Amino acid sequence: MILHEINHKMPIYKDCTLGEMLFVGAMVFIIETIVLSILTRLMFGYASIGMALTFISFFHITQLCLNQLQKIKYGKPQGYYKQWAIKKLIELKLIRSLYITRLGKWSVRRMP
Repeated sequence: MILHEINHKMPIYKDCTLGEMLFVGAMVFIIETIVLSILTRLMFGYASIGMALTFISFFHITQLCLNQLQKIKYGKPQGYYKQWAIKKLIELKLIRSLYITRLGKWSVRRMP
């Protein structure tokens, strides 16, 4: 019986759920629009050239990002990449940790 599978988010494309695909697509579109618009504004004086380049390359760059996300998620438990991303942001001091984290070996011996 597959009733326990009903509550899980189903993968749609390369082990990515619809929410992940929309998030990746939105981030690619926003970042690509800003970067290309600024570059073409500085080089040619028109930011609309950057927008046109964004619409042309949006699908291909999103597909590359989803391929990388698939490689991160392959064979890992659900939510692994989110935990990995939060851990990296904490290491870079971009966000504050809500929990005590420890890197390295733990020792259980008593100190005198």
